Amino acid sequence: MDLSKYAALFVAESREHLKACNSSLLAWESAPSAAEPVDRLFRAIHTIKGMAATMGYAAVAHLAHRTENLLDGLRKGRLQASPSLFQLLFRAVDALGRAVEAAAAGSEEPADAGLISELDQASSGDHHPDAATQNPEPTPARRASDAPRFRSIHVAIRSDAIMRGARAALVIRRAESLGEVSAVRPAAAQFERDDFDGRFDFRLQTRFSDAEIATSLRDVGDVETVQFQEPAGSRAEARANTRQIRVDLRRLDMLMKQVGELVVAKNRLSTISAESGDRILSEVSERIARLVSAMQAEVIACRMTPVGEVFERFPRLVRDLSRELGKQIRFDMEGEDIELDRSILDEIGEPLLHLIRNAADHGIESPAERAAAGKPAQGRILLSAARERNTVAIRVVDDGRGIDRAKILDKARREGAAPDTDTLSDDLLVRVLARPGFTTAQQVSGVSGRGVGVDVAMTRVRALGGTLEVRSELNQGSTFLIRVPLTLAIVRALLTEAGGERYAVPLVYVAETVEFDRR
Repeated sequence: MDLSKYAALFVAESREHLKACNSSLLAWESAPSAAEPVDRLFRAIHTIKGMAATMGYAAVAHLAHRTENLLDGLRKGRLQASPSLFQLLFRAVDALGRAVEAAAAGSEEPADAGLISELDQASSGDHHPDAATQNPEPTPARRASDAPRFRSIHVAIRSDAIMRGARAALVIRRAESLGEVSAVRPAAAQFERDDFDGRFDFRLQTRFSDAEIATSLRDVGDVETVQFQEPAGSRAEARANTRQIRVDLRRLDMLMKQVGELVVAKNRLSTISAESGDRILSEVSERIARLVSAMQAEVIACRMTPVGEVFERFPRLVRDLSRELGKQIRFDMEGEDIELDRSILDEIGEPLLHLIRNAADHGIESPAERAAAGKPAQGRILLSAARERNTVAIRVVDDGRGIDRAKILDKARREGAAPDTDTLSDDLLVRVLARPGFTTAQQVSGVSGRGVGVDVAMTRVRALGGTLEVRSELNQGSTFLIRVPLTLAIVRALLTEAGGERYAVPLVYVAETVEFDRR
């Protein structure tokens, strides 16, 4: 079975597991005595190893296995967690990420020998891996005494797994390494159908025990159940679960365009029916209007995605920045379940990246400076999202030194970037900070200082039809506020006429409307 077409699935799922690795490491580092984060981390690494072994990506499986050895010693108490071990694990996760991308791109290289050596040295205490840990897949030599026998097997892939058909194909590939596979139902070719629910049956002629078979198949990842000689009644009951299908985002985009055209046609029909005075036509028009509005709402809902998918990349970023800058920074998130259109969500990550880096570098002071100012040694950055009418407000808040408006104004005057004024309002302040090349940093660092952060954020946000605002108090901290529309697919607008011309003004920019007497 050719698995090359599943490389994209391998990358997508590995990225999800690597995100889980980073979040688990961060949670574990903040509470070294906690057991749950290390268990989650071990499961994620183990799953990556199983997927890589199934795909034939030896370098990824090798690195994951060595990392797993270290984690096994840590979770079983044979080794003790320490800052140096946490840093080593972060490096191993980063290396796994690079190895995954390289393997899927067809440019796989042997794992970093230096990193492998460090992992082996760190896990060399009392750690003695058992045979199951040493071998990603069982081998026939382990059961040479038993004669081959046929087993009827039913497998169910988790309902929330990405591309269930591809995962099912990986299970069949793993089963083929255990013996001879036959009677696959539904046929492997049906795994690609949108209505495939992740449940399938096959016969396996093998020397391995049921326990060994089940363990090996579950190691592929996202396998919910492995059942032997399952009664037909329970299988039918299991198939009654809710089904889901995968839809290409381009199809949703096209559907949204068609819905937009329907809205225009609906509005035109409403106007014609109102002018005609025909009761039947008006009733049909009203019914079509309700149906089109409901369809529009459903299509928009299909495109909405929680902002947490973007937010979750930043805790690791802040952790690494705090180490690089020698600062103590606590990073909090709020409103991760607030939803945005997928197209906007994909574009909002880079502006937030620049604003968070600036907050860590320019905003949060060093522990000594904070102590001198009467602040806790640990600074705080808050990333939050909230729904406001037809927009989503995303805030990057820090409790750092704030922005010295007098200093900014003085420099802006010297560079000709500010009008003749004695103070900088919030609006003028953000315009000055967003000027290309303008920076308050005394020297350029590897984090910021080249005057592009706020400029990039402003440019991207405006391209999305949003706004960027700043509020800051000296020695109290700063807040950068991004407002973006919920979706760009359909923009609600106020129609108005002036000078014989009609204009459509987006409602998000309308504060109020006033009716006045023209006489």
